[in-house]
Amino acid sequence: MTNSVANEIGIFDRSTVGARTSPVLITVERGSVDFFAKTIGETGSIHLYKGAAHEAGFPDVVAPITYPIALSMLANQVVASRGEKPLFERIGSDFSRLLHGEERYDYADLIYVGDNVVVQSEVLGFADIKGGAMEVASLKTTITHSERGLLVTMTSTAIHRLQ
Repeated sequence: MTNSVANEIGIFDRSTVGARTSPVLITVERGSVDFFAKTIGETGSIHLYKGAAHEAGFPDVVAPITYPIALSMLANQVVASRGEKPLFERIGSDFSRLLHGEERYDYADLIYVGDNVVVQSEVLGFADIKGGAMEVASLKTTITHSERGLLVTMTSTAIHRLQ
């Protein structure tokens, strides 16, 4: 099946394995972390109050564990504003058939308000499941800090319903 036919029926563009977005520098802003924490119902004081974070020995408010998804989404907006296709668009996602699969966060260090981080995403690979009724795209986003190195690796899967 050619890529043009594949894309018409919603199949991911498998030639994109290894494709990466350009790196995006983002400053972790207090308002963004606060909004995210309150939206997900986070009640831990280190995620909401600078004073509580300091008392616990942290330099500033600690971003909630799932906050990297917000950084990834913001990085996609920046990538698009540069004229580059965000990863979901690059792999040929058909949003009418797309399902959210697994999401995993592997932390090497925490993310704090005020951090300047670099966010970059990559296509890891594709697989067929359910006898060809579905296909899976495996994606990875890394968040790094210039001094502390790798902070988080977020891996996720996106699924196309094909039948």
